Amino acid sequence: MKKPTLLYVEEVRNSLSQKVISRKDIDVVLLRFKQNMFFEDTYLKQTSKIPCFVFDKKNTVKKEVNKFKNFCSINSITVDYFYNDSEYNQELIQEFASLLNLPGSLNKMQALCVRDKAVMKDKIQEIGYRTMAYDEVSSVKDVGLFAKKCGGFPVIVKWRRGLSSKEVYKVKNIKELDKLGLVFSTGRYIVEEYCPHLIWCVDSLIQNGIVITTFYAWLPYTNLSFAEKKEKFAQITVSSKPKWFKFDGSKITQNIVNELGLQNGYMHLEAFVDSLGQPVICEFAWRTPGEHMLLNHSVAFGVDVYSLLIDIMVRKPVTLKFKGKKSVGDMFLPISDGIISDISSYNSLKKKKGVIGGEVVYKVGDTVEAKRQYTSCSGWVQVSGKNEREILERMLDVYDDFYIKTK
Repeated sequence: MKKPTLLYVEEVRNSLSQKVISRKDIDVVLLRFKQNMFFEDTYLKQTSKIPCFVFDKKNTVKKEVNKFKNFCSINSITVDYFYNDSEYNQELIQEFASLLNLPGSLNKMQALCVRDKAVMKDKIQEIGYRTMAYDEVSSVKDVGLFAKKCGGFPVIVKWRRGLSSKEVYKVKNIKELDKLGLVFSTGRYIVEEYCPHLIWCVDSLIQNGIVITTFYAWLPYTNLSFAEKKEKFAQITVSSKPKWFKFDGSKITQNIVNELGLQNGYMHLEAFVDSLGQPVICEFAWRTPGEHMLLNHSVAFGVDVYSLLIDIMVRKPVTLKFKGKKSVGDMFLPISDGIISDISSYNSLKKKKGVIGGEVVYKVGDTVEAKRQYTSCSGWVQVSGKNEREILERMLDVYDDFYIKTK
């Protein structure tokens, strides 16, 4: 029996791509970007026998489509399914896949709705859910007028096609905004209400247009706070939907999926949950979440979520068999600029109660840069516990012990 051929977009090497290339029951074709070929030599060697098409973003999409058709002809490849997990390249690469009529591709409107925060918020309101009030802005003055209309500062100014909290700013006044020197004339930014509630993530696997399972994860510290301050960030998968929630995340996701006509993939939704247990939807994405959240879900429920998603990619019917339910989370370790003169080792951190995995990615002598994105950190630690509160206590204990010194 012929194995299905999957065209997989690989922007960066991560745990999901590792799982994809290790599957023996599918033939994989990789799509990488000429402008983003930052792969380690060892990984390039590991994947050297896998057909790889290099997409040049300087060319028109139609030109790359023709190049890909020629690539497939030369290599006797027939692609059966397509999957993209790159948020940054979502609109571009979905147009490419759509022109090729690949199963798994999104049309122009679908791609726009899961990428452009303004269009997304309009869709959320259209479906009937709460989201933060927002406005498209073309000047600093527009931001001030919005703040006045919505009750004052602070407000959030963000890149409407942003990711990883890049170009997201909590602005306390006009003077602070002026100092940022943002160029508003291009239509790059929107302004939205600041929401004081903490974020919960609602993650769902979707097969044949149906939500088949949903995971809930709590963020006790926001992505933005870690991007700005590099102090604390954590994401904790809980064993079940919190009893105080007055909503069903699966139903919300299903309604969005129905409205957009999405079929097979993974939806990551972020919502601020107020004290009454009601959600204010921040945004959603047609992709997997941050690097370690899928691992948290997998450990928490005793199931390989990566493999389930790959099955969905190639239309293999998914059967859910959870082997257990517990709470598991990961935390990002602080980072600062300079040359590291001293830093905690993972061997010391793993002795802390509840620690079950992790890595300190830098060592003494390394030159590091604290980038203004929440994924910029010096490492991560995975922690388990009976519930999210116990896990947070254990994480704080790890934070107390961790140190990094730079010069």
